[in-house]
Amino acid sequence: MGDTARVTLSDVAERAGVSIATASRALAGRGELGLATRERVLAAATALGYDRGTSSRGRPSTLDTRLIELVLGSFDDAWTDEVTAGARRSAFEHGYDLVLTLERDDPADDWPARVATRRPSGVILGLIRPTRRQLTELRGLRIPLVLLDPRSDPNGELASVGTTDHQGGYDAGAHLAATGLGRFAVITGTPRFRFGKAREEGFRRAIAEHAPGAPVTRLDVGWDGAGLSTAIPDLFSGDRTPVGIFACNDAMALAVYPAARRAGLRIPADISVIGFDDEPRSIVASPPLTSVHQPLGAMAARAVALVHEMRARGGEHFDRIELPTRLVVRQSTLAAPPRTVS
Repeated sequence: MGDTARVTLSDVAERAGVSIATASRALAGRGELGLATRERVLAAATALGYDRGTSSRGRPSTLDTRLIELVLGSFDDAWTDEVTAGARRSAFEHGYDLVLTLERDDPADDWPARVATRRPSGVILGLIRPTRRQLTELRGLRIPLVLLDPRSDPNGELASVGTTDHQGGYDAGAHLAATGLGRFAVITGTPRFRFGKAREEGFRRAIAEHAPGAPVTRLDVGWDGAGLSTAIPDLFSGDRTPVGIFACNDAMALAVYPAARRAGLRIPADISVIGFDDEPRSIVASPPLTSVHQPLGAMAARAVALVHEMRARGGEHFDRIELPTRLVVRQSTLAAPPRTVS
């Protein structure tokens, strides 16, 4: 059956060992089907080269294809607010509608099947790396798939858009070292995602270059900062000298504030702290938070543009696009001492 135009739904059903009605529901993502059944039908369709973009008689689908699906794990934080705004703006500029899909925290939730029912022009996954099964199902749609700030390295297997995480961490470390501090800490979120590792590596490199020999303590806490109420006092239990702290996101950096207050420590006199993301909350913090600006809106817009470009090029292209970070210095860090002019 090398001619995909002659592959019918009946062929797929026969190969999968199910009825035509069951095969249809599985491919459309409808009905209460078991995961094993759905996977068997999808595998059969992929093996036979069945094109779900056409009818069983080979006529083009009449479904509107000017649709981009943005799949996120939540829609209730500053990260997703900026991402959805940037994606929506870019989708409008390129002539697409944008659909938001929630990846539910439920192993039984088959969100790729929900995506398949809408037959979008492309899919953008924010902070998500699909499982092998999900990837197979999404690739069966034969549409562009782009990862936005993925938690694990795509290793050239998928197109992705991110930011210069390593450079952002480096800039944070260089700034703290320039203030004359002699010891440092890096707050890393758990689980340890790809971007967190890159930010920590950049920070440690900067300290090694600009403050050689200075100790760097790692504090492993939740990405929301849970655990800092004990970690911050412990940092000062044997050494009361000021410390420069780099947190791998703003949520953890802002969690340093109440932990420091409870421990009787002042920002920035005792603790200079830098975050990553440059959330709106960083500006209104007291004192305002120095942060590495991550251009989330521009990243989401670029992901939409990449879907559009991939559709125009055809085939599979695994671009990796990185937009630059920028250190925004505010009052949560000490000022660097003036340079002596000889």
